[in-house]
Amino acid sequence: MKPSSSLLLLVTVAYLFLFTEAVSQGDPQAFCRNYEKPATGGKPCPRIHKPVCGSDGQTYLNGCEFCKAAMKKNGELGFQHNGKC
Repeated sequence: MKPSSSLLLLVTVAYLFLFTEAVSQGDPQAFCRNYEKPATGGKPCPRIHKPVCGSDGQTYLNGCEFCKAAMKKNGELGFQHNGKC
C-alpha cells in the first residue's frame, strides 16, 4: 500500500470514529439502536455491570437500562458518556 493511501485510510477511519462518537453524544436514538428490541419488548435487561451516564445525571447499570429509561421519557433523556456520571 502506498504511503498516501495509508494516510488517507487512517484519516478516514479517524474521522468516522470521531463523527460516530459526536453523533451519539446526547442522542438516545443513536445510542439505543442496538437495544430497542430488548428494551421495548418486555424482556428484562441483562444484569451486566457496564455503567452509562444519562443527561439527568443518573448512572444506569448498562446501556439497556439507560435505553429503557430514555424510551419511557420520550426523548427527554440523552446519552452523556459510558461510565459512571
